[in-house]
Amino acid sequence: MQQQSFEIQNTSSPVLSSRTVWVHPRDADAVNKRVFPLPLPGTDRITSESPISILLPGPVDEDLMQKAFEDTLTYYPHASGRLRRNGDDWSDSPPTHFKLVPGKRGVPLTFQNIEGALAHHQNPSALSPLVVDSICTDISGASEPGWDEPMIRAKVTFCLETNETFVGWSSNHMIGDGEFIYFFLFAWSQHYQGLKPLFGRPTYDKYLNSPPDEINDNPETAAFISRYLPHLQELHPIKKWTVMMWEAFSASKSVDLLFTADQIQQLRAIADAWPGRGRARTSPHNAITGYIVSTMNRCLENPITRVSSIFSYRGIKNPDNLKPDDWRIPGPFSVGNTISHAVTPTLSLDEASSIGAVAAAILKSVAEARDYERIKRIVAVSNPIGVQGKREDSEPKFWDDNTLVINTMGRAEMSLQHFGFGPERVRAHAYKDFPGFVKCFPATASKQVDGSWRDHKGDLWVFMRVPTEIHERFMTMIAADLNAYEFPHNVARREREAQGKILPVGAKL
Repeated sequence: MQQQSFEIQNTSSPVLSSRTVWVHPRDADAVNKRVFPLPLPGTDRITSESPISILLPGPVDEDLMQKAFEDTLTYYPHASGRLRRNGDDWSDSPPTHFKLVPGKRGVPLTFQNIEGALAHHQNPSALSPLVVDSICTDISGASEPGWDEPMIRAKVTFCLETNETFVGWSSNHMIGDGEFIYFFLFAWSQHYQGLKPLFGRPTYDKYLNSPPDEINDNPETAAFISRYLPHLQELHPIKKWTVMMWEAFSASKSVDLLFTADQIQQLRAIADAWPGRGRARTSPHNAITGYIVSTMNRCLENPITRVSSIFSYRGIKNPDNLKPDDWRIPGPFSVGNTISHAVTPTLSLDEASSIGAVAAAILKSVAEARDYERIKRIVAVSNPIGVQGKREDSEPKFWDDNTLVINTMGRAEMSLQHFGFGPERVRAHAYKDFPGFVKCFPATASKQVDGSWRDHKGDLWVFMRVPTEIHERFMTMIAADLNAYEFPHNVARREREAQGKILPVGAKL
């Protein structure tokens, strides 16, 4: 293992000591020759940051954490790579013009000790630099010979006052989506405990296999984008995009909600009363989304009429009749970004007021999107748009007044990243919230004031931003609904009224 190390002693700051090691995959030269270079398709050219922290109720063995990190990088060697491009050419022809190559320094892993206590509350807006080292998202230097910015940074912070450890993570979205982060952190936790990763060995088929690009120069493609990828209809210069994002942030406030397993069960039952849902039972995520949309629409002058669900197409079954040269959906352990959007049709105002109607529309849109031909065309359309965006230094506007984007990440059971302390005493923090964007993740445990830990099995945490002018009213409505003595009958009564406006006279409610 090649590494560099430096020490910091600063008694005037909260940091008592700090050292950083640069970790490489074991047998890095041989691994690098086997893995790199990896050409990045347009769908992977997402430069945002993905920061996470995991709170552990005790100290960790630093040497063992470092060795386990090395083991994990050996398992996921592409994570040690660096972004490269040839001059100003961002095109995919040849594909090696924009790629991941071996890094000179490896991945930085920082260990530090601090004295004062850190907050336990999971606030997506409060990204503490004490816990997470941010990665560089400015990739303009990727064509320079000396460019060696890591795509991942990890940090292990021990708090002497509370005897707790924060494991911080930040990665460039180009290196992989949320499921990849989940796979990596779980493997790190497993290696630390002397266990093998439960997931299969990662594959790189996502990087090496893409369907032929479908260029947006005909009415059919334009209509497809408008219906299924509306956020890609227009790219905005990065300076304009930044102003638009800042204005949206400034006009919205953060919302942090916990839905208990019992509340979710009741909301699912209420949504299940919708006659148009078919045989499938409403999922917890869809029930919560239906409730959030219908509640927000009681406050908004410009209501939400579409829901865009982010899902991973990793591991979806390919048709049996594919020819050897046909494109294939990446396997279940493929690395990279395999995220896409399942967008509902535009709902009527009455439909958008019904928990069941919204939930059923989401279920149908996701089921239709998880089709081989639909996924293939989405990738074929999205790839050239991603290339164009990076070539022109522009971004799509993913938020919209009439659309709510929901990211559920159903497989991300972050309590499994417990590094031997047990899932009942680990708390995961997912940072960063965006306007019009909802994160709905399985809840992890929380530490109480008396020092005990509360299990949140079956609960879901929701992080989002809502327009400032409706924030107080929205939160008051939710409290009045879920904390009422008559819950869930109060919500069920309102749902029957909403359904009565949609269904024909005489239809069964």
